[in-house]
Amino acid sequence: MGKEFIKLTLIYSILVLLVGALHFWIVSSMNLSENPPIVYKIYIILGIITFMILQAGFLVKVKSSDFVGFTFMGGMIAKMAITLALIIVNEQIKSNVLHLVLAYFVILSIEVLMFLRLIKLDLKKF
Repeated sequence: MGKEFIKLTLIYSILVLLVGALHFWIVSSMNLSENPPIVYKIYIILGIITFMILQAGFLVKVKSSDFVGFTFMGGMIAKMAITLALIIVNEQIKSNVLHLVLAYFVILSIEVLMFLRLIKLDLKKF
């Protein structure tokens, strides 16, 4: 049970780090933003939120595997609300909203892949 979660966590972390580093490199090398470090901060914030949603999905999978999809949908809505709040509150993110939207959808795609793998897992219930 724990091995599967560690494997999914490692795959998720590596994918987010690779994509975030690539995005940061492109932004810094092409001068696409006045504040390039905001890009990796966005990936850190969205990555941690998505990691917590993935943890909740794993716990739901262990308890009752029928509700993993609901966990994904609820987590996606919560992440969207937090992202919108970040746009409203933070001026640096507001000026780099294109990078936020790109990071949001890239991490959302990775999250979908991780939840599909989680749904396919066969875990024993407590």
